[in-house]
Amino acid sequence: MNYKRKTLVVALSLIGSMTTAAAYADDSDASLQRVDVIGSHIKRLKDEKATELTTVKVDDLAKQGLTTVEQVVNALSSNQSNIGANSSVGQSTGGAAFANLRGLGQQYTLVLLDGRRIAYHPFDGTAADLNSIPLSSIERVEVLPDGAAAIYGSDAVGGVINFVTKKSVQGLTLGGDFLTPQRSGGNEKNLEGSYGYGSLAKDGFNVYATVNYHKTDPVMANQRAFASAILPTTKPSVNSYPGNYSIDGGNTLIGPSSYPNCYGATAKGGYCVMYPSSMVGIQPETEQISGLAKGTLRIGDNHELSVTYNITRTKTNSLSAPTPTFGDVQLPSGTQGINSGSNPILPALRTIPLGDRNTEAVSTTQKLQVNLEGLVAGWDYRTGVGYSESYATEELVSGFTGINELTNAYLNNQISLTTGMATDPSVWSKIGLTGHLDDGKYTSVGADFSLSKEIYQLPAGMLAVAFGGETRHDTLTHNFNYPITNDALGPGMTLSKNTQGNRTVDALFGEADIPIIKNLDGKVAVRYDHYNDVGDTVNPQVSLRYEMTPQVLFRSSASTGFRAPSLYDMYTPNQEQLTGNNYANPLTCPSMSSSCTQIQRYMMTGGNTHLKPEKSSSLSFGMVIQPTKSITASADFWWVTIKDQIGTLPEATLFTPQYANLLSYDSNGNLVGQATTMNMGNSSSAGVDLDFRWTLPKTNYGNFGIELAGTYLAKSDYQIVANGQYYSNLGQYPTTLNEPTFRWQHTLTFNWSLGPWSSVLSESYKSGYTDQHLNPDGTQHFVKPYSTWNLSGSYEWNKHLTLTAGVRNLFDQLPPYSNQTYLFQANYDARFADQVGRAYFLKANYKM
Repeated sequence: MNYKRKTLVVALSLIGSMTTAAAYADDSDASLQRVDVIGSHIKRLKDEKATELTTVKVDDLAKQGLTTVEQVVNALSSNQSNIGANSSVGQSTGGAAFANLRGLGQQYTLVLLDGRRIAYHPFDGTAADLNSIPLSSIERVEVLPDGAAAIYGSDAVGGVINFVTKKSVQGLTLGGDFLTPQRSGGNEKNLEGSYGYGSLAKDGFNVYATVNYHKTDPVMANQRAFASAILPTTKPSVNSYPGNYSIDGGNTLIGPSSYPNCYGATAKGGYCVMYPSSMVGIQPETEQISGLAKGTLRIGDNHELSVTYNITRTKTNSLSAPTPTFGDVQLPSGTQGINSGSNPILPALRTIPLGDRNTEAVSTTQKLQVNLEGLVAGWDYRTGVGYSESYATEELVSGFTGINELTNAYLNNQISLTTGMATDPSVWSKIGLTGHLDDGKYTSVGADFSLSKEIYQLPAGMLAVAFGGETRHDTLTHNFNYPITNDALGPGMTLSKNTQGNRTVDALFGEADIPIIKNLDGKVAVRYDHYNDVGDTVNPQVSLRYEMTPQVLFRSSASTGFRAPSLYDMYTPNQEQLTGNNYANPLTCPSMSSSCTQIQRYMMTGGNTHLKPEKSSSLSFGMVIQPTKSITASADFWWVTIKDQIGTLPEATLFTPQYANLLSYDSNGNLVGQATTMNMGNSSSAGVDLDFRWTLPKTNYGNFGIELAGTYLAKSDYQIVANGQYYSNLGQYPTTLNEPTFRWQHTLTFNWSLGPWSSVLSESYKSGYTDQHLNPDGTQHFVKPYSTWNLSGSYEWNKHLTLTAGVRNLFDQLPPYSNQTYLFQANYDARFADQVGRAYFLKANYKM
């Protein structure tokens, strides 16, 4: 299939383009010259440079000491992830990590593996877990920050990230790296190996397999002074050891009889308090094993058959402070001689003798994909069938007890109400609670096909078209171990109920690249999706690309999009969960003054099968200039509007007098807010993506290059309820939402190479923002901008052995202070900063 044809100037305008990257095929492939490019179903010649998108080689990021897919995605300037491994501390996330392009939310970023979907994480159900992707098998990452529903369907509102596996591997390669922080805790080690046999060009086949092992040690709060410090803004807990108790429904707390000694706890207003944030593991322990096997067979000159299987198992152990009991354990009046009248006695004990709560989450994701692609009668075709599964479990390892166990210990006088101390120290080991908590599974079975071809000669060039379709069946199950979930203190899963759901999706799509006049090209695409549970949707996309001169290019794009309610949105398990912050009771203290007792409350969450899809519209305009062959710069302005967003009322909004109708008491007398999933208000975001690349003239001292990629957000507004007030989280931490967005983010990279030597110096920068709470003096606190640098040097010996040594967080920039109280970690925001500090790494790779 060696043929010639006129170069096709393709019309493809992508918002947020960071670099103009050429699509390319495997070097060993001498015949199949045309390749798939993210954002289009039309195959193109590899020398056409048909699309503008961000393409990142994994090997380049590995030289900066990045060893996980989560770290790789967080290195993208257009990404603003807010859920990662650190979020598992005190929360049932299963250790998952998600991408979040432009800060719109992880549910609006579609993650693909070799251009196809992977199963969502069952504990979130709205996005794919980045930990499920085997980094050692990935060649490059393609990022399309654009509304791409006309190409990929649901969820591609904020953009698409495609992880591309290696097409073929030959020979044996062994490698590994080790990272050790300057401070204790947080060591990382990584081992990987691959073996491949056969050449597609010479033998007509290739088979290879890769395996990877990665381990990250935990970091405890007491190993970092900034995390364990007790400051005036550090959130105290009335659950202490020895314990307090209340006899009037929680409005007044009575300290232990030993007050004011408090046995190491802090005396405050006649009772004891503790600071649980100083007892947690601020970074969990993670262990990941992944493998991928791939076989590719050339059939004749024009066809390729490939089979790929990958599996990743991630184990996350997170440590939270010892269990709090206030509000869960309720004792009858007269217990241990204490008269509470008609009110129950509420112990406020923290189970220090049991130690920290250790929760183990294990997520296993696997996928089997069979593909066939090639050329028939002049048409490029691509078809495949695949099965993807994500299975997650949670186990209580240690540090937990149950409502029944602790209640009986009080009633049997094994634990004193007035001191919180056990009369027999062995009682703690007897009332400890361990075992299986819950598990979930998300499966996706799908098949797809597409055809593309240049079909007609227009005056300005060849008209190319593509069309195809796909079908997919998804299922979600989430099961709870009721004897434990209904009894265990701490997980916040009281009254949880099993859930399951499924859906079938069918789609048809078409696409055309149209040369309009010389140097002006257009693209139109449309996709029809049918959901058996939420109906139909049609979404078009129109874009233009104008090459004014060889040095100046303009591009624009307009599209509509949608996001169908996920199975998790519809079938979220009904369960009571603890809030992240402390709140007053609006039913008994509607003034919400500072004198109101503020404690963690409960929310009853659950899905909604009557949700309707979200609708979106996207618009962009950009330009690329190349004044010289060594300098390229681009700027892309974009706007995204989303209607009928799916979500739940933020806890800070729910526990206010305005929503008193959604507050009630459960059977234990706990205040519970109803926070079921619903269609809410709209959101509107806008910004500009900037990119600058300069390759300096060659010198006797080596080759130098500079790259800058940044995203500036000009607008990030949202409504909580339909037709309600608009709020903004741009550069601020609003009370109605538990996360800020950054006005400016960038990555700056300096490259140098000379023969076998090379070096990389890179910076990651986030602008500051207004903090969640006021300072104690009533003034506004501002979280400072945050910048970290990585430095590495590499040497390649005889194209076989590569050694890399470097420093991550070169200048030891510790997290800026934040008074946020949403996370279990305190004094900083663990979602956006590096709590490890300066760390040294060594990486080796040997190819036999």
